Formats: sequence, C-alpha cells, structure tokens
Amino acid sequence: MASCIRLEHLSKSFGSTLAVNDFSLEIEQGEVFGLLGPNGAGKSTTFYMMCGLLRPTSGRISIFGKDLHTNFLEISARMGVLVERPSFYDYLTVAKNLRLFAKLAEKEVTIDRTLDLVGMLHVSDQKVGTLSTGMRQRLGLALAFLTEPELLILDEPANGLDVEQTQEVVRLLRRLADGANVTIVLSSHMMEEVEALCDRIAIMNEGRLVTCEETEALISYDKTRLEVLMDTPETAARRLVQEDWVQSVEVKRGRLLVHLHEPNPHQLNTFLIGAGYQMSGIIPRRRTLQEFFLKALNK
Repeated sequence: MASCIRLEHLSKSFGSTLAVNDFSLEIEQGEVFGLLGPNGAGKSTTFYMMCGLLRPTSGRISIFGKDLHTNFLEISARMGVLVERPSFYDYLTVAKNLRLFAKLAEKEVTIDRTLDLVGMLHVSDQKVGTLSTGMRQRLGLALAFLTEPELLILDEPANGLDVEQTQEVVRLLRRLADGANVTIVLSSHMMEEVEALCDRIAIMNEGRLVTCEETEALISYDKTRLEVLMDTPETAARRLVQEDWVQSVEVKRGRLLVHLHEPNPHQLNTFLIGAGYQMSGIIPRRRTLQEFFLKALNK
C-alpha cells in the first residue's frame, strides 16, 4: 500500500523544552491511524506539524509523496483538519460559516450534504453562538469534511460528544476510510473509540515514539486467563487449585476464573469434562487497549 504520511526524524523545541524528539513514523494511504499518549507527550505538537501549522525544528514531513513545506498549498487543499476546539463566527448561522470557509478554500461544495453527514442539517439556520459544546464539535467535524479531503487529521474528534454521538462519529469515520479510501489520523483519550476505529496505533511519551502496532494484535485474547461458565464453580475451584498447571483460581459472581501457566484452554476443558463437570462455555479474557497503553508507558 502507498504511503500517505512520512515523518522522518521529526523534532520540535520551544526554547529549552523539547516537545517532540527524533520522531519517525509512516502512515499508509486509506489507513485509520491512532496516535496515543499521556498529556504532554507531544501529540498535539506532532499534529500541528503534520497540518503545517508549526514548522519542525528539524526533520522532514512528506504527505502524498511531497514535502509538506515546499508544497503546502497543494497538500492542504487535499487535507481536512480538526485540532483542539474549532473557532467559528458566532453571529453567523451554521450554514453561512461553512459557506464562508468553502469560499476561502475556493471549492464548490454541497453544504447540506456535509451537515447531513454529521447530523446537523436541522440546525443549518441556527447561529453558531447558540450551539452546545457537542454541536460545535460536530460543526468542527463538518468543517474538516467540507472539501471531501483525502486525508483527515483529527485531534480529539469526539471531545464534548455524548456516547451515542461518539459512536456515530466512529461509524462515519470508518465508512469514510472503507468507502472513500480516506486516510485518517486521530488522537483521543477514549480508548474504546480508538480500539473500534483504528487499524494501527502508535504510543508516544516525552516526545518519542514508544511503540507502533496493529490494533488487532494488541487486543487479542489471553488464553492463559479463562472464564468458565458452569453450575458448580466452587467445587471445581477446589479441584483445580491442586493442579500444578493452574496458577490461580477464583470464583467471582458465580463464575470460575482460572489463570493457567500456559495458554492451553483445551487442557482445562478436558480436565473439567473428565471430572464430570458440565459447562456452558469457556471464554478467554480479551486484552484491552488500555492495558497495552499502560504497559507501554511503564516499560
């Protein structure tokens, strides 16, 4: 797959503070990519540099195979951006704000289609100053989508949205990536949102890249930790705790939780059946993105 963004040895200093330190990364075309990290990790600074709003102290940014700073106008015309809290003209209506931005971008766009995309068509004639925080965030997304860009860079896109609105945004972004081959780079503190949406995830801390992995590999199942659904978990626990291949056993809320030394659920299944127990299921524990995130930061 072709590369969409390439960051090469990127660094950014603010006086004596090194916000981004020798950061290199490549993001493929059509990929949904998540950049995570604690507050102060350098995520927003990296996003500002990718958007061309900050110039790196050193290093190089290539987008669509071209240097960002020598081809900024050409690249920015193909890019949609939402960084921090978007600003609008509060005294203008929602539709008039978008028309103004479309005119500045010198592009023919369908305002109603964009508003419908983010569920705001019903407030197109409402002044922006009367909108809630969540609706302003949706309008920021509409602005990012306005010119039907090939690349979206979104810093906390679900900021201020409720659970239902967040799920709508996740579904919308996934449709854009799958259906229109839009490359999406986003940052978020909402792990479930990132987990559901992103193909790959990078974690940065103190300005450096800590790790970069495919999401599917991060949230695979842990076959050493098993939840057993059965009628008599207490008696089974007393039997299992005596086996040397079992690390620990716990009964919690009527379910048997077994931690094995080796990832072998078949051995557990065979043992319980052989001992005469009846089960309705053995479920491996699913690893979470939050666990991986905390583990990566504590390496």
